[in-house]
Amino acid sequence: MLDLTRFRQCLSKFATGVTVITCSNSEGDCFGITANSFSSVSLEPPLILWSIAKVSNSLQAFLDAGYFAINVLELGQQPVSKLFARSKHDIFDGVDYESSENGAPLLKNTLAWFECRTDNVHDCGDHHIIIGEVIDYRSNDGGPLVFYDGQYQTIR
Repeated sequence: MLDLTRFRQCLSKFATGVTVITCSNSEGDCFGITANSFSSVSLEPPLILWSIAKVSNSLQAFLDAGYFAINVLELGQQPVSKLFARSKHDIFDGVDYESSENGAPLLKNTLAWFECRTDNVHDCGDHHIIIGEVIDYRSNDGGPLVFYDGQYQTIR
């Protein structure tokens, strides 16, 4: 039997960037979660993936969303990461963002963002893997916010 505590500790040795994944529903309500499960899949077509826990309060919003955004946080944005890691429904109160033409909330002052059309969803264990086709993107200069060994880190 796998020791889940040791498994999780071992996984924490892989440094990851920190993202906030955002979407909105048909009523215009915005949803967002902090995630480090973001990866490039393909350049042609441009595909990315991320995963969401089945116990997430925002799960159904993301499963129903036709579009979503991956917002890559920069090194000064630990408070943004911590805010979106909470389960509150008023999470966008006081957050500076703009909506794309497709309704995906794009956080301002991030290192980069990718607007995606939901391409496919895979049911995998205690998560769903969401694959998105990138339809727009933007990047800015700066350093990345990194998560390693259970803590925020900076590199530069």
